[in-house]
Amino acid sequence: MCGIIGFKGQGKVTDQLVEGLKRMEYRGYDSWGVAALTKNGIFLEKKVGAIGEGKLSRPPADATMGIAHTRWATHGGVTQENAHPHASSDGRFVVAQNGIVENYLELKAMLTKVGYQFKTPTDTEVIVHLIHHRLKQASSFREAVRQAFLKLAGRNTIIVLDQQTKSIVAVRNGSPLVLGHLPKGVLLASDTLPLAGKAETVTYIDDMQLVVVDGDVSFYDVKTGRTLHPKRQKLDLVEQKVDKEGYDHFMLKEIVEQQHTVVEAASYSEKELVPLVAALKHARNIYTIGSGTASYAAGQVAYFLRTIALLPAQELRAYEVDSYLPFFDSHDLLIVVSQSGETADTLEAVRKAQIERVKIASIVNMIGSTLSRISDYPYFSRSGPEICVVSTKAYTAQIVWGYLLAMTYAGRFELAQKRIHALAKQLKTYFQPKTFTTIKKLIPELEKDQHLFVLGKGQHFYTGFESALKLKETVYMHCESFSAGELKHGVITLIKKGTPVFGILGDDQYKNDLLVALAEVRARGAKTIGIAAENNEFFDLHVPTPDGGDLDVITKVVPCQLLSYFLAVHLGNNPDKPRNLAKSVTVK
Repeated sequence: MCGIIGFKGQGKVTDQLVEGLKRMEYRGYDSWGVAALTKNGIFLEKKVGAIGEGKLSRPPADATMGIAHTRWATHGGVTQENAHPHASSDGRFVVAQNGIVENYLELKAMLTKVGYQFKTPTDTEVIVHLIHHRLKQASSFREAVRQAFLKLAGRNTIIVLDQQTKSIVAVRNGSPLVLGHLPKGVLLASDTLPLAGKAETVTYIDDMQLVVVDGDVSFYDVKTGRTLHPKRQKLDLVEQKVDKEGYDHFMLKEIVEQQHTVVEAASYSEKELVPLVAALKHARNIYTIGSGTASYAAGQVAYFLRTIALLPAQELRAYEVDSYLPFFDSHDLLIVVSQSGETADTLEAVRKAQIERVKIASIVNMIGSTLSRISDYPYFSRSGPEICVVSTKAYTAQIVWGYLLAMTYAGRFELAQKRIHALAKQLKTYFQPKTFTTIKKLIPELEKDQHLFVLGKGQHFYTGFESALKLKETVYMHCESFSAGELKHGVITLIKKGTPVFGILGDDQYKNDLLVALAEVRARGAKTIGIAAENNEFFDLHVPTPDGGDLDVITKVVPCQLLSYFLAVHLGNNPDKPRNLAKSVTVK
């Protein structure tokens, strides 16, 4: 959600800013803007829609520093006026923000009372006027920003470009911010992707820290104002070309990449997993948590820990963790799943658990993310940048990592590696034009439906939920998943003639339960679609898949990913950027 960029250094400033925004497009946005300091003042241009080529109408050639922002609307509609950065009434400085000012109505009332006029309904404009108001008494611009920031409630990160002091001031509280040290200059960003290939070292800015970029780089404690000296860290991130490579969309490219990313996710040595295996052995309670797709991956990891490692692991939703807090203590282990490592609900749950001295393990896809840095046992899914807002390859990579962990605990590390490599070969064979043609044949059967249901059970319980979510995200169709065992307890009332019902079947002890459930809905007029290795008389339509054995959850979710993609494209939706969705949900 939202992306912040700040740059001071050599080269064309506006080009550097736009390039940084492009590298963060995956975070989700609906408008964008660029501000740059020139000899004639601050250049400011804002636009609605995609960055595309990022062409500005009159980019300045003499700019020395600047800031830029991608906005995902929370307060006020998607308009050019509401886009960031926002300028002060006297034009001295501009502000961009990532977050939500929870007390903005109270602050707005106070500022209106002392004479400030508001042009937009955004909470960011409150920050602009608040800084301007504090400038009347503060000893410096930095101090005015610090004092204003202390008045804000909620999770916010801001970046300010000031004409008079020729400086950039940025403050973090909640939403991520990292500073990359360039050979001749600095680059501030919401994550490390814009820094790859540019900065060898970085400084991760922690909550309630302020950084000033002028002739130098200085750090301060927001609460006390005292100087800080955070350590630089090496940025171990290889620059990766972000390109569709001939595919029409990133989503399809990333689905097909799973034949490689499942192997990368399992590229840990047994020795590297030993510390976490030891923590599992000593833990009294084991919980896995996440939000959205990551919560389904977390549920699958817990399933593997129960069924393979024989550990009493249970999945919790990050946003519902509060009722468990009284029972957390230092004997417990929390395994946290996140693609970005910056999800607000997830980070809040982790910090609450840490107060209770719970040990934290994490599996994330973003190197240098907040979650990875605050974890006792950080691991990475190694699936590369996932540009499509809808998660596919990161989801399966995190499941494979969980499988490897459970198998390692059970003393079967080498067998796990063998099975994961076999899975990769199955996927390579599966990603062929014939498969795509088979799945596309479902489109006429589904394109006019308003409701769709998915049934799973056992290892495919979470596969069903993730499959339903993919259709919701890309097709904008009401789609719900249930355990086959839930069918008779109310769900069956939703079935009528022609209702599409997917059944996800593996060759396991739950296969017959799924077949019985499909027979029951079929008898009531449902159109049954079996996702299974073999066809069956209870399927009206069959989507053949490989038998993935222990990893059947991967081979069964992939066709659902493909269906979501092809159906979305057929309906004219952009699967890479579904409406109203953001990749990195850094606000609550």
